Amino acid sequence: MSRVGQRLARAWDPPWWTFDAFLVALALGSLVASFALTPGDDPRWVYYAWNGERFGDTCAFLAATGLPCPQCGMTRAWVHGARGHLVTSFLSSPGGFGLFFWLQVAAALAAWRLFKRDPFAVSMPWRVTVGWTAFWMFGLYLGPWILRLFGINPLP
Repeated sequence: MSRVGQRLARAWDPPWWTFDAFLVALALGSLVASFALTPGDDPRWVYYAWNGERFGDTCAFLAATGLPCPQCGMTRAWVHGARGHLVTSFLSSPGGFGLFFWLQVAAALAAWRLFKRDPFAVSMPWRVTVGWTAFWMFGLYLGPWILRLFGINPLP
């Protein structure tokens, strides 16, 4: 194998801890970003924590179609989830709550693997991972959105 081929092979085979470190960094970044925003009195908006200005604008999907987008409420769900307001987080967006929760659980498992220096210290069976992903995608993410498209809003 040529030198270039050997370098490419090493680049595509990163150390075992790379993905776990990425998960931990992603979860910590999501927490920091969620704490940079604060829930407001109006449940439709979140605000910058440092100056109280409203975050974001009207959703482009909503403005273009008049229909809510599938991500409607996700930012609020993450902001409330980071603060431990789990019911409010779920009611803001079940899909957002599920994604935030799953990311934090995955990061905790990854941190434990990094701490133990063992890539197999804790792992989820593939059936659990696939089952949770399917439940999140169809039950928590797409389900409420499809209901909203037909005028049935299961959320406040």
